[in-house]
Amino acid sequence: MNFKCKRFNFFNVLVLISLLLLCAGCGNSSAHSEKKGRNSYRITPIQRLEIGKDFYYWEADESSTVNDAIENFQNFKKLEDKKENNLMNMFGNKKRFVWIRADFMIPQEFKYLPLGLVIPQLRSAEKLYCNGIFVSQYGSFPPNERFTQFMAHFFSLPVSILNQNGTNTILIKVFIHGNSGISTHAFIQPATQAYPAFERINFYHSRIFAVLFGVMFFTFILYLCFYLNLRKFGFVVFRDFSLLNFFTALFLIYFFATELPFYTEGRIPFLIFAKYTFIIPGYLIIYMIVRFGTRFFGAKPSFSVRLGRNIIVLIQILMTVFAPDYDFLLDISPAMMTLVGIQLVSGILELIIHIIKRETRAKAIIFAIGFAPFATGGILDAVTRVLNPTNSITYFMIFGWQGTIIAFMIMLAYRFGRLYQRNDKLTNHLQEEVDARTEELRKANDELSELNRQLEIAKLHSDMDLEMAFSVQKNFFPQPVKHFRGWELAVSYIPQAKVSGDLYDYYSYNDILNGIALFDVSGHGLSAGLVTMLSKNIISRLFQRGYRNREPIDKILTKINSTIIYEKGDIDNYMTGILCRFENLEGTDTCLVDLGNAGHPHPLKFSITDKDVKEVLGIDGKKHYGAIGMKGIDVSFASSSFVMKTGDILVFFTDGISETLDKRGEQFGTERIKAILKENYEKSAQEINDAIIDSLIRFAEGNALQDDITLVIARRVDPKEEVSDEQFEEDTEALVEELKSVD
Repeated sequence: MNFKCKRFNFFNVLVLISLLLLCAGCGNSSAHSEKKGRNSYRITPIQRLEIGKDFYYWEADESSTVNDAIENFQNFKKLEDKKENNLMNMFGNKKRFVWIRADFMIPQEFKYLPLGLVIPQLRSAEKLYCNGIFVSQYGSFPPNERFTQFMAHFFSLPVSILNQNGTNTILIKVFIHGNSGISTHAFIQPATQAYPAFERINFYHSRIFAVLFGVMFFTFILYLCFYLNLRKFGFVVFRDFSLLNFFTALFLIYFFATELPFYTEGRIPFLIFAKYTFIIPGYLIIYMIVRFGTRFFGAKPSFSVRLGRNIIVLIQILMTVFAPDYDFLLDISPAMMTLVGIQLVSGILELIIHIIKRETRAKAIIFAIGFAPFATGGILDAVTRVLNPTNSITYFMIFGWQGTIIAFMIMLAYRFGRLYQRNDKLTNHLQEEVDARTEELRKANDELSELNRQLEIAKLHSDMDLEMAFSVQKNFFPQPVKHFRGWELAVSYIPQAKVSGDLYDYYSYNDILNGIALFDVSGHGLSAGLVTMLSKNIISRLFQRGYRNREPIDKILTKINSTIIYEKGDIDNYMTGILCRFENLEGTDTCLVDLGNAGHPHPLKFSITDKDVKEVLGIDGKKHYGAIGMKGIDVSFASSSFVMKTGDILVFFTDGISETLDKRGEQFGTERIKAILKENYEKSAQEINDAIIDSLIRFAEGNALQDDITLVIARRVDPKEEVSDEQFEEDTEALVEELKSVD
């Protein structure tokens, strides 16, 4: 026991040190943000002469000299793009040479002082001249090209080359290859101020990664030792976590390469350096994340899945190793990133599957939570670059990844500690454990007897249970009024008994509506209500999966049919239904609609063009038959596709509306619904919905409902109109209440 305590105290100290290093890095990084470019001749309160706002450029060839650049001053154009990779945006990612020019006059307080020019980021390699005189160089031009990566650049401008009373001209010959760009936050200061500023920027852009490299490499050694000592107990997850840290450490070398003598002195070609410290480790990090995750939450991928992942990473490594030049790597990067996406998607799908599974849900959720620091870093990166795309600050995601690594260090340590304590308890207190389990079984038997007695009492409270089921089901469905971009939705949902056999649902992402479902379960009461609650998640899951995979809508209905037959077992209820998928057509106000019908009353579509209402029928040319949930019966579901534009209206309803009878035995039918649509098409979805229900109530003349009633109105509006704050708050509150009810 003493040995165990010492081990964990030492480990906690290591984790604390790592956390402090990470927090210090993140805090300093977030504190550093270059100010927006100002007028070239304006002096800021901290005595900076910012020249980056007025950069000019001239594309030339490799043989061009500074004299050529001076002679072509009239051909220089203003560099309007201020973004991080502005040169690549303008000239592409293949080899190019371009001259950058900036003119400045020395302010009075800087005169006769040695000055320093600081460029926070300039990629890939360059030579700088001041007033036609060579000053310094970063990186190397072809044939021995070597990039300066992410480091800041400092150029010393001595008094002897400066024009104290006139205009000074900075000319930079830049070699472009890959993600190239020049920071427009370049500035000039007296050298005594500029150099410390350069050192500070360079620390955040480059040197801090050496510290992170040390943390990752130390974690790799630590968990490798853990695995070697515990492998006989099956701690393979420690090995995978160790390798994940190793490849992350290799990946970080690329970010502080300019601090390494063997790189800056050109002892290793840039192509080889990039392959083995950036590209290949990047692929292996993604591969190890998926592999580590599956072991962490107890997944057991099939042989074909594991083989596919191994083949993907092998292809990536071989293509990179045998790449003849950097241009080839750039050409294959889209294909390689597609393979990376396949790896990630397969891992995410596996994670979702195990979140759904009850036995692995807790571990899968904990694994997902571990990525919160990384996700937070990604959000910060997106926000900072949207708010100010000219920033060249360090990516927060890199620091977020360190936070994720530390989170998993803590999780694995906690898991190991729990297992160690459990094994110790089982070894030393086995008899006590057996006695405790025996006592628990006795108590369980007593509780079972008490439960049997309570079941008899529960029969007297069936009405209360039915009321509760009604409340649960009501909260189980989404709110009847929803607001999405491009859509107004309204629903009337009226059960014939307390619990309804009708089911409706929306499928959306943020404020984008992806689909609508309306299903009608045979029968009434509790059994039909239970089938709706069972079916809701099945339909939602299979629709979302089919939506992502762009499956035909009738194929999704077929999968829903098979799954519900399997899940509901011997329950006799079946259902009819409508499944509708939406896809906004980019650049227009129109929306493509794919609609599948499983034996349900045909929806109605009002066209704003011809002011007419028509039933939506299947147009696939097949014979349609069958409903959902009928075991042993073949089905063929109708499908149709059409376009909706602003002003068009879709109406979905269950047969409880069309088959409602008046006192004479006449059905309400669909023609009355069509007439109401034509009269009220200019009104909102809720007003149209109210008009139909009001007409139905008047038609029934007080007759009791013969069936459950559900009516869904989907009215197409201008997708450019923003959802109001009041509507957004109402929808958010409704979503929160819905989630609470599901919990």
